[in-house]
Amino acid sequence: MVTIKEVAQIAGVSIATVSRVMSNSDYPVSPQTREAILQVAEDIGYSPNRAARSLRTERSSLIGVILDNFSSQWAPIIIRGIQDILHNSGYFTLVVNIPWEKYSQADVVQDMLGHSVDGFIFVETWHPVRERRDMLNNRPYVIVHRLFHESDPYSIIPDERQNSALVVQHLLALGHRKIAYIAGDERYFSSAQRLNTYLDTMRAAGIEVGDGWIVQGEWQVPSGYQSAKRILAAVQKPSAIVAANDGLAYGALLAVQDEGLRVPEDVAIVGYDDHEISRFANPTITTVTLPLFLMGQVAAENLLCQLQTSEREYAEQLIPGELIVRQSCGAPEGRAVYARDYARDKMDASS
Repeated sequence: MVTIKEVAQIAGVSIATVSRVMSNSDYPVSPQTREAILQVAEDIGYSPNRAARSLRTERSSLIGVILDNFSSQWAPIIIRGIQDILHNSGYFTLVVNIPWEKYSQADVVQDMLGHSVDGFIFVETWHPVRERRDMLNNRPYVIVHRLFHESDPYSIIPDERQNSALVVQHLLALGHRKIAYIAGDERYFSSAQRLNTYLDTMRAAGIEVGDGWIVQGEWQVPSGYQSAKRILAAVQKPSAIVAANDGLAYGALLAVQDEGLRVPEDVAIVGYDDHEISRFANPTITTVTLPLFLMGQVAAENLLCQLQTSEREYAEQLIPGELIVRQSCGAPEGRAVYARDYARDKMDASS
């Protein structure tokens, strides 16, 4: 392993001088000597190269990633997308989950600033950041998959309206006109977007939503089951049910089957987010993907762009998903071609 003594010998200075430079001490060292020591340290890989570079560039190459809930089923996939881009660009991620019982978001941010992070990525946060930019010490930030309702120019979210329209339009294309809806937890931004898109799409098709066709659920399977039972008890029974996520869709599927009805012959069912439950249900559930990995990649590229320049303006980016046709709607299985390929033009268009 390379030692500080070797750096001192090659640079022709004392060990104490190398120590002062590498620790960024206030002790006076000439610019020429400092540059020579940093160059030697980088050349021979001392402590390691990253330390020398960070002193020279005043960048740590560390990005703080803050989560509200690490147990979220989606957060790890988003983080993989973030790391895929950042690590290939020479950055490391410092990932921290906010322990609500002890710390606030501001506490975690201050801890990360103590580690000299170059920027922040907030994953699935409930807390708007734009109005508290001073808390970040003017570091750039990105919010990916925000849960709060207010828009933010530095956020990356699913294109909820386009994605939700895909499943409703798919049912309409199959000839369904009596389409019911199970909504997700009303506290979530995504839930409101998906419900409003269902209503707008039905209205655009000239279809009036029947009494009892919309039921407010949460996100879990039991809620989908109970909601579908209520829908099936309506005077005018629907021929299809759209669920705000795949957990609700699976619960609806079980309820339909418990009523002695067949899916999709009697009632078609579609979900949202392509959770693994949709792939193992019987029948398998038609759904639309939640582009989590891509969202993480776009968030990382957005942050890197901010680190490179402060001159461009930003706007919230919407990432489209893809319709996955399976057995629960009665159409031939496969990937629909509605969703555009977003992978390469996501940042190029505005660069």
